[in-house]
Amino acid sequence: MKTFRRRYYDFFSNFYDKIIALHSKDKSARLRRFLLAKSGFRPGQYLLDVCTGTGAVALEAASLAKGQGCVTAVDFSHGMLSRARAKASSRGLQVHFALADVSMLPFKDEVFHVVTCSHAMYELKAKVRTKALGEFRRVLKRGGIFIMMEHSAPESPFIKFLYNLRIMTMGSWENRRFALDERGELSRFFENVRLEPTPSGRSKVVYGFKA
Repeated sequence: MKTFRRRYYDFFSNFYDKIIALHSKDKSARLRRFLLAKSGFRPGQYLLDVCTGTGAVALEAASLAKGQGCVTAVDFSHGMLSRARAKASSRGLQVHFALADVSMLPFKDEVFHVVTCSHAMYELKAKVRTKALGEFRRVLKRGGIFIMMEHSAPESPFIKFLYNLRIMTMGSWENRRFALDERGELSRFFENVRLEPTPSGRSKVVYGFKA
């Protein structure tokens, strides 16, 4: 099953950026900057972007870091990482890429100030997501933040129908519950968990801290 999912995302990497931009209407990268602003990330810090996809958040973080600190991006798809590397190279940005499973991160304890995840947590199975959240907490420094971005329920009746259909077919009650309100699950691993809408209103950020 994991091999099939990896092949699916390798293929999906060819269309990923266009689909995300279409739903979020974030052609100018405002949402990525909003996510990073909420995270408090600044030059000199260490940031890990998990399920990085084609690297949108990681590249924006590297641009903000200006060569200071370290930006690392993780994904389990060769296709996604290949596109992310190409984008980083074309922009002259320094990002460290790693092929890895988010439930078994290849990093020492308390390395990163910030862990980010954009439009990916819903795709993880419940058991994998639980392990992943534990891993995010493990690699975060004390006082560090985990922050994720996901789509909000659309206002358009037809798109909202498709959104709700997606939630209903997520395969388990745990996944559907998480999609409707992520704060309960994040509160098992992080403190002071909050949810805020993004400026576009089409997405939301949910974040918590490691005390």
